[in-house]
Formats: sequence, C-alpha cells, structure tokens
Amino acid sequence: MTGIHADIDALKGLHQALVRYRHAQRDVTVSGEGQLTATRASLEARASRLRAQLELGQAEYAACQDRAAQADPDNPVDCSGYARAVEQNSGRLEQIRLWQQRIDAEASEFSGIAGQFADLLENDLPRMEEHLVAIIASLEAARRVQPAAS
Repeated sequence: MTGIHADIDALKGLHQALVRYRHAQRDVTVSGEGQLTATRASLEARASRLRAQLELGQAEYAACQDRAAQADPDNPVDCSGYARAVEQNSGRLEQIRLWQQRIDAEASEFSGIAGQFADLLENDLPRMEEHLVAIIASLEAARRVQPAAS
C-alpha cells in the first residue's frame, strides 16, 4: 500500500469515527435532559410528600394548642413535639425549594450549552463529514489518474 492509500484509509477511518461520535453524543445530550427531568420529578414528589406531612403536622399542632387552651392548669398539655415537627418539615420543604431553584438555574445553563452542542452535532458535524467525504473522493479520483508519459 502506498502512502496515498494509507492516507485515504486514515481519512476514511476519521470519517467513520466522526459518524460514531455524532451518534453517541446525541444519546448523551438526550440522556442529560432525561436526568434533569427525573431529578425535577423526584424533588417535586419529595416536596409534595413534605407539604402533606406539613399540613398534617400543622393540623395536629393546632389541635394540640386547642387542647392546651382547654386543659387543666395543673395538668398542662405539651405541644412542643408537634411544634418541632412542623418546624422541621418547614425547614426541609424550604431546602427542597432551594434545590429546585438551583436545579432550574443549572438546567437552564445546561440547556443552552446542550442546545449549542446539539446544533454542532446536527448541523456542523454532518457538514464536516460531507466535506471529508468529498476530500476522500477527490483523493481517490486523483489516485486513479496516471501521470502523463514524457
């Protein structure tokens, strides 16, 4: 095999690698979007459960305060456990809300970058592949042309 044959074969290998890369990376961008969707859904499910627990805890705390208001002063009702539970669930819910905001901000940035990358994969890379195929075809055509005898 001559040097030009090896060069053409190397360019063909590069073309095949570019095609594989484009298809593999397309799957990566789709997977990233899927992971963001799953993360958002998981956080929302957790927030929903905590909101339900918080509402229940607030109702139990209010009922305890009613009982405490009607209780015998010699036998007070302790509502501190209910108050603590409401406070803890409120704090957890606030943390989830902060995480949701952070995920939304980061997802927005990711989507912008992923969109640019997807554009590269869908538009620029195929044009490069086409150009490379044209170069390969041109080199193969030039290889078939025999030099004129002098």
